[in-house]
Amino acid sequence: MITSTREHNSKTIIDIEEQNITSVRLTIPVRVDQEELLTKMVRMISSNRDRDHKKARITKATIIRAYIDALSSITVDIDNISDEKVLLQRILTSLNNRS
Repeated sequence: MITSTREHNSKTIIDIEEQNITSVRLTIPVRVDQEELLTKMVRMISSNRDRDHKKARITKATIIRAYIDALSSITVDIDNISDEKVLLQRILTSLNNRS
């Protein structure tokens, strides 16, 4: 089965920190290297913004939500996914096929 959860454009993405919308707290375990990458990305994004683009705070959660929104727009074969490695490979394959 190949599925895409939704199609959207940047106009339909809602910044959860700017809107008064219901949110759900989600606590997930991540590897140390994943947390380090998120921290590095936050620092890089924050340091590469000029004064006019520093209105919204960019956090690790911001990056994760953006990734979720981006991934929800791709089509992924979800049949017989046995583990995280297989899921990652399917996602990467889908991303590579889009180029």
